Amino acid sequence: MKKILCTIFSSLILLTACDEQGEQFEINGNISSAAGKMLYLEAITLNGIQATDSARLDRDGGFRFHGTRPLNPEFYRLRIGKQIINLAVDSTETLQVKADLPTMDTEYTVEGSDDCKTIKELSKKQIRLQQTLSDILSNTQLTIGEQDRLIEEHIAHYKEDIKYNYILKDPAAAYAYFALFQTVGERLIFNPVNDPEDVKFVGAVATAWETRYPGTERTENLCNIALRGMRNTKRPTPASWDAIDQSKIITSGIIDIELPDIEGRTQRLSAIKNKVVLLDFTAYSLPQSKERIMQMRQLYNKYSSKGLEIYQISIDPDEHYWKTACEHLPWICVYDASGESSSYINMYQVRRLPTYFLIDKQGNLVARDEQIEDLEKSIKALCEE
Repeated sequence: MKKILCTIFSSLILLTACDEQGEQFEINGNISSAAGKMLYLEAITLNGIQATDSARLDRDGGFRFHGTRPLNPEFYRLRIGKQIINLAVDSTETLQVKADLPTMDTEYTVEGSDDCKTIKELSKKQIRLQQTLSDILSNTQLTIGEQDRLIEEHIAHYKEDIKYNYILKDPAAAYAYFALFQTVGERLIFNPVNDPEDVKFVGAVATAWETRYPGTERTENLCNIALRGMRNTKRPTPASWDAIDQSKIITSGIIDIELPDIEGRTQRLSAIKNKVVLLDFTAYSLPQSKERIMQMRQLYNKYSSKGLEIYQISIDPDEHYWKTACEHLPWICVYDASGESSSYINMYQVRRLPTYFLIDKQGNLVARDEQIEDLEKSIKALCEE
């Protein structure tokens, strides 16, 4: 009788503990060839990567992690060093993961979630894309313009595959959300707030999640991103001729720009004489900004002595961030505090960021970015005229 009472009492304690923790999901499995290694379970939150749990693996490599049931699909990763397995957890499911450490990030198996199996497909595709882009950037036989063109071609092809074979297949799925925020290097593959085509697919996922997971933090964040993207990519109303200050239009036909630089001095576009000008509208807070600035540095270093000048306009919402980002750049950096409401953006019909224009040595507007197949070749040709 005493043994029966103890058993009942122990069961009640266990049930009480489970109630306090709430409904749980479980991730378990085995990582072979990893004896003595630390395996980390990390949450991929809206605020970044957060450590959740860890285990030192024994000879068998077995592990078991638990967590509180999420209100909508949430994203986790198993990590040993730089080897990563991406997972999505929905409700109280149990995921079983098996892998061998040397090929952990590509050859693992996962049971218990079709979403996780699709995320594995997406992760392998992303790894292959990253390798392709790295090969292009390391090819010294290519010009910067050729590298840019090939990189954009591969990213565009990748996005078409992901859009139609994954996102539209089931916009409410965890893997559709995961696909939207994949990266190569430090660059988001999709531009969820400035590319009008990408924004459509963000909107599709946001709408589906709003229907299936209304009111959750991740859904609300996704909807806010979609709304921001729709605002940013809305075609601006063309400025009428009467609305443009005629004194801003110089005899060559370009609309003059007057904005302050980092020292607060006014820099006029029309003051640049007898030079080829790359007029660039951008925001340094864009995901691909760091990579793009490096490419522009290469162009500037190569052609500034041959007559190239860059006039770069930032509409970053944070002026301090802009000053920090452009402090050591060698070209003309100016700031438009009007941001997305800038009259210059309207007059130059800038529909997305970044957007650039080429101006020849006579001050004539030659072309905008979508008309330029190879930027370096175009700059070289104008400098040699």
